[in-house]
Formats: sequence, C-alpha cells, structure tokens
Amino acid sequence: MVYKTEQIDGLTVRLRSSGQKGPVVYWPVAYSCEQQFERVSRVLSRSLGDTAWTLIAFECENWNRDYSPWALPDTDRRQGFTGGAEETLAWLRDSCIPAIEGEAKSVPCRMIGGYSLAGLFSLYAFYESRLFRGAAGCSSSLWYPGWREYMAHKRSPEGSFLYLSLGRREEKTRDPEMAAVGDMTRQQHELAKNDPNLRANELCWHNGGHFTEVDQRIAQGFAWLIRQAGA
Repeated sequence: MVYKTEQIDGLTVRLRSSGQKGPVVYWPVAYSCEQQFERVSRVLSRSLGDTAWTLIAFECENWNRDYSPWALPDTDRRQGFTGGAEETLAWLRDSCIPAIEGEAKSVPCRMIGGYSLAGLFSLYAFYESRLFRGAAGCSSSLWYPGWREYMAHKRSPEGSFLYLSLGRREEKTRDPEMAAVGDMTRQQHELAKNDPNLRANELCWHNGGHFTEVDQRIAQGFAWLIRQAGA
C-alpha cells in the first residue's frame, strides 16, 4: 500500500494506492481531513480486497466558497457561497491531476466523488470538465438553488457511470430550502436513467440523517465506482 502527502500549489493532497493499475478516485474534502482519509481508506481496503485502486483527497481552503458552483446572495443563511467551483476545477485540471499522474499518458479510469457540498462539486466537475468517467455524489447538496435548471441541460460523458446516495431523514427538515434535497436527488436519478451516455447509475438510500455513518457512505460510493470501472 502506497501512502503520501504533498502540497500542490498551496493545497494539501493525500494519496493512498493499493495498485498503480487500478482506477483513480479524486475526492474533494475539507481542510485537515487526515483522520477521515485514513478511515475511508481502511473501509475501502476491506470492501475491495485485492482490487487495485488509488484514492486522492484534495483539501480546500474555504468549503462554501471553493465547492459552490455559482454565487448565491450573501445572506446570513448563505454566507460564503461565492461560486469558487470553477477556480477549484481549474486547479484540479491544470495543477493537481498533472502533478499526480505525471508523465502517464492515461490512467485506467479517472473518477471523482465527495460528500455534501463536495458531492455537489463532484457532479459539477463531472459534467463540466469531461475529465472523469464516473462520479459519486454522496448526500450531495442538490438543494442548491439553480441546480434543478443546471442538471436539466446536462449529459454525462459517454460511457460513464453515476452514483447517488442520500439519508432517508435528510429531506425531513424544517428548512424548506434544504428539504428539497430528496426530490432533487430523485430527479437527478430520473435524469440519469434517461441519459444515453451513462453506462450505469445507482441511487442508494441510507438510514439516518446527513451526519449518520458518513465515512461508510463515502466508502460505499467509491467502492461502487471502482467496481464499475473494472466491470
């Protein structure tokens, strides 16, 4: 098992690999995620056995800014959602991926996945860049204003696969904006079922709310991606 941590243009990137010939999953995370990275890596190792894979977690400086796809009005509820996803994606494309993958002409399969707002960013990166063959949006912030209109006009890269998940209690909130996450996740899945470019898609419902068994949910989504890449 290979493990390393490095700085790429000021951001911390952590890599764990069970084999160079396996698929690669890029994982947007919060600042200082070392313990979560270790936990998810252990669950992946147990789930996948001898399957080769590489997990690359990259930290952000500001969660709301760096993973939000476009700016929202700056109110108390929405403070900091300033639409930095485009800049984060540019760093990923121009700095992180070249530094990690080096001189290799290609990797077996490059994918992306994340949780909550990072899950939303992962779907945004999947649709916008065509860099990734698969994406996992785990308990993604699909309640985000404007996402309904955005996803209605997007198709996945050809031959790709998409994983979605949500806790059953997540939509049962008093916040009317965030309560839309259930219907939005169902709509995202319906669009995926009718997307001719998708080779496979999955919607998994978990018990509990947004903060229930987060590491296990993330690892389950990543394991699904890795298995699809080898199918």
